[in-house]
Amino acid sequence: MAIEIVKPWTLINEEYFKTYSPVPVNFNMDNIEPYFKVAEKIWIEPLIGTPLYEELLEQVNTNTVTETNSTLLLVLYPYLSFSIVYECLPFLSYHISEVGITKGKSDNSDSVSINDVNYINTHVRSQVEVMKVQLKKFLDRNKEFYPLYCPDTCEVINDECTECDWIIEYYNGGYRQHSWDYFYKKNKPNPRLQVYRTRRRNTDLM
Repeated sequence: MAIEIVKPWTLINEEYFKTYSPVPVNFNMDNIEPYFKVAEKIWIEPLIGTPLYEELLEQVNTNTVTETNSTLLLVLYPYLSFSIVYECLPFLSYHISEVGITKGKSDNSDSVSINDVNYINTHVRSQVEVMKVQLKKFLDRNKEFYPLYCPDTCEVINDECTECDWIIEYYNGGYRQHSWDYFYKKNKPNPRLQVYRTRRRNTDLM
């Protein structure tokens, strides 16, 4: 008896992905679709919070998307599409096979070098980071329309999301006494200072 493999629900489908990503329309999606869920769990859920992510997931896959969430998805899809490209990019250039990791090759084109892949990867990552900031700004400006919005940097107190960024700022230099950079500059070692050791004593053990 064949086992039916059930695909996990995702926020985006192939059509929307190709609309907002640099991937061509005729591209074979078999090697990309597995990264839809990966990108959502890494880039989307921590940013918008699990409650809002699960609400969007339910509405998208039951075709019951509200007008408010539809607006959010239009802001979210470009960010998600480039996040998917970023996550799958290394595996489009290099493949895992029974003989190990191999490099992709085509009869009509040459494979790019590792430096080319790193350049593209860095460029896509920079775009993802910019879109991430834009999505967060949109949600922060429209919190009243998205009551379930609660990113991982928040602490829930009395059913409300309270920003905890002050903790990160505190230990990363928000207060000077906890700033490593400040501590280093204040206590920077003198490179010309000689290191001395204690004077040896001749001890007769006999």
